[in-house]
Amino acid sequence: TLNIYCTWQKNIKITTRDQYDRDIRDIELVLLKGGIVVVRNVTDTGDVTLNAPFNLLEPYVLKDTRDLALHAFFNLSDPYVLKAFYKGFMIYDNEIPMLQKEVDINLDLYDLTVEIKDKLDLSPGVDVRPVLTSSEMYNPMEIKSEYIGHGKYLFKKLPAVPYELRISYGSFSDTKTIDIPEAGDSTSIRFTAIFDLGTELFSSRGDRIQDDNQKIDIIRSGRTIHNSIEPGKIVSLPPGKYTINVYSEDKLVGFKSIELTNDRNIKIVTILESVLPVVVIGVILVFIGEIVVLLLFKKISLNSFLKLMAMAIILISLFQPWWMLNASSDDPIAEKNSVMFIVPQTMIDTFTYEDKTYLDLATIPELFTDFLGVLLLVVCSGFILLGVSFIPNIILKRRFSMILISASVLFLVLVAMAFSFGMSKICEISLGSLQGEGILNVMLPNGETAYMSSSWGLGSGFYLCIISALTAMSAGIFDFLRIKRLGKVSFREKFLRKKIN
Repeated sequence: TLNIYCTWQKNIKITTRDQYDRDIRDIELVLLKGGIVVVRNVTDTGDVTLNAPFNLLEPYVLKDTRDLALHAFFNLSDPYVLKAFYKGFMIYDNEIPMLQKEVDINLDLYDLTVEIKDKLDLSPGVDVRPVLTSSEMYNPMEIKSEYIGHGKYLFKKLPAVPYELRISYGSFSDTKTIDIPEAGDSTSIRFTAIFDLGTELFSSRGDRIQDDNQKIDIIRSGRTIHNSIEPGKIVSLPPGKYTINVYSEDKLVGFKSIELTNDRNIKIVTILESVLPVVVIGVILVFIGEIVVLLLFKKISLNSFLKLMAMAIILISLFQPWWMLNASSDDPIAEKNSVMFIVPQTMIDTFTYEDKTYLDLATIPELFTDFLGVLLLVVCSGFILLGVSFIPNIILKRRFSMILISASVLFLVLVAMAFSFGMSKICEISLGSLQGEGILNVMLPNGETAYMSSSWGLGSGFYLCIISALTAMSAGIFDFLRIKRLGKVSFREKFLRKKIN
């Protein structure tokens, strides 16, 4: 059996003060007896009183071995031990005599301000909140800091010991050894993290710009970091927010704001127009005018005219949008236009907001860009097929009208089905349908969102390709009917000649 007798309660008043006679908060107090925790508390403001059992005599009768722990607890030979912990350090570890009712804990504490500069001598553009650790800690931990602005951080109420100051970001880490209070109330450390930044320039329709007439400025916090560098040049920069301005003959033609948090190669769409589509379409329009004149003067047949027209329309379709989205809002006043091309395989987003025009390459799955490449191959195959159809006419003096009709129909079906199916799968993810209209929640260039009235659907390039296929098919049908009519005439001539003979 176990008999426990009532004891008195002992009150121990704990007073904590720094060198300026101010209360110290967040000191963990642990009162032990015989290695067993009796009371645990944490200082807040003012003094702390610990209440613990106290027996002047030995009011405990040991009846069996199961009472050994309690016997040790109440044994007068085991005094109370007070331990105090602050920021991982043991700052007090002493026995409390039986009749002692007050304990004073005095600790010198110091504040430390840490200023961080990166390799551009600017405040870090990312969160690199520094921490302090010390080999003299009883319970190893990281002491955190408070950001006070302009790249400065404040550590409050530090005990006087050597510390290791550490800042880290990703795989980068910088350290510095500091002795408190010998280091004073402030110190600085260099943030050495850097990342590589590369740039690619594109025209307003997504063609890569290859010439060297453009120059790039890199700006951060209103300060020009790099001036008039060549596109494609790799520069190493600390992490942070940057604005890249693109100039052509001292005229701003493109810009992009980025947050550099790793190695990046960014694509910047400029307002520069691509020369190739203008030249190609101009030549094609002149060509169409010429074949119309030749047809009017009966220098070419209607069949040849239709096939040449189909080939011209195919080429024009390659440089027109195959899918489009138009959106606008009144509050705020903003517009968004998205156009998809298959030459090159890109989608361009154009925002008009706060009297500025923003252009960017839309993010589309790599699988879909590969699909656009296959679609381009199908379109080019139809173009080549129409060109090859002239060879039998010229060399063999024969017209393979049924082959041309079949190939044109196949061309029509492949292009229509392939693009419609592939694009509908992409649209289902975000818009729900290949064509439609509705209210969309659109993210603006400043990161905010706005509800815009929108409409989207197939573009002129798709419809021109369909018209081209129908034109080629019409040429084949016309040729088939002409051959059939000539066959009847030939049969009638042979019959008349036989009758005369």
